[in-house]
Amino acid sequence: MEIYNLLLSKNKHLAGNFRDDPIKIILSADEIEKWQVQKIAFLKRKRISSKWAKIGIVFEDPYIIIFRDLVEFPGGFRDGYIRLYNRAYLEGGAAGVVMLPEMGGKLLLMHQFRHATRSWHWEIPRGFGESGVKAEDQARAEIEEEISGEIADLINLGLYFNNTGLEGNPIYLFLAKMSSIGKPQLKFGVDKFIWVSVSELEKMIADGEITDGFTIAAYTRAKLKGLI
Repeated sequence: MEIYNLLLSKNKHLAGNFRDDPIKIILSADEIEKWQVQKIAFLKRKRISSKWAKIGIVFEDPYIIIFRDLVEFPGGFRDGYIRLYNRAYLEGGAAGVVMLPEMGGKLLLMHQFRHATRSWHWEIPRGFGESGVKAEDQARAEIEEEISGEIADLINLGLYFNNTGLEGNPIYLFLAKMSSIGKPQLKFGVDKFIWVSVSELEKMIADGEITDGFTIAAYTRAKLKGLI
């Protein structure tokens, strides 16, 4: 609980209960302990692990931190509620960056294998943030690392939340006007690049060839802003 409380104290916008917030975070140690006693008794009757009653940090690694908060809903009942953050975001960096590469009127797609889905996806470059690194600097570093490219102009498309029911990460979307591009790097799980027109990209989305939410979000934002 000490590390959990420390993280919340350093990120007050994640812990504060503002007047109009319908879901309140319970921070009182006594109230948390009272709820845990009742929850553990319930879980034992159901023969479910008592770990499900833990409040605080329930998982962390070099990349993500998962909290379980005790919250009170508008109806007056209380329960544990999971939320996930990229560690970099809690340590002064960007949570993540997504770049839509454009050059000569065409948009770059990578064919990338993703472990989480155990399948190949057409998508655009993206990456976790790093502690203390600004989003723009992280975007340029990711482009150089993932596609060995150089950005002529980086246009901020605004923030995107990938899964508001679970993730608290504000992800930065960018349109990256490229001056050069490298080759696919299989060491990152990428076996090929393709350049597509806006209409071709739209057809791939409509036909279900593109299923990556970050790619669809960056395209949508850039298109509606009249940038592509």
